[in-house]
Amino acid sequence: MYKKILEIFLILLVFIYIIFEELIWDRLAKPIFSYISSLELFKDLEPKILALNSYLILFIFLIPFIIVELLGIYAGILFVSGKILLGVVLYISKIPIAVVIFWFFNIAKDRLLQFAWLNYIYKNLILIIEKIKHSKIYLMIQNKTAIIKDEIKKRFFISKIGLNEKIIEIYKLLKDKFNKKS
Repeated sequence: MYKKILEIFLILLVFIYIIFEELIWDRLAKPIFSYISSLELFKDLEPKILALNSYLILFIFLIPFIIVELLGIYAGILFVSGKILLGVVLYISKIPIAVVIFWFFNIAKDRLLQFAWLNYIYKNLILIIEKIKHSKIYLMIQNKTAIIKDEIKKRFFISKIGLNEKIIEIYKLLKDKFNKKS
């Protein structure tokens, strides 16, 4: 019984991770990151950032990082407490700031990782992400998600049925796919 509950919990966590990776990172954050990285303003800031004292770089990184993470936690609390729309809007609104923080981290990564505690956290976070991405559950969900996305594209975005019919068909497809045992 304990193993089954743990497996369901892991599937849920991995599924949430995939959704965030696919929707939030790939569809929203990466394009914003590419855009700001190409802006002259941000290119001009790079040497100025690297000329700063390591502790000042850490401070500039940590303050917005902590604020954005707290906003994410608050958005989750709003979502769970039934204020779904407000939680989603708050979470999505923090993405551009998070992308700038990620850009800053990429610029100052070598300097930031000189701090042993931050280096330890970073390496362990990367290790956890790699473990997730190589787990059986992740690979199974990725496979199912790819099959479902492919079917949705084939069935609904090539056909000429109306939007309401497409939504109903997608709902039925997802319900059927997730009710089947792997």
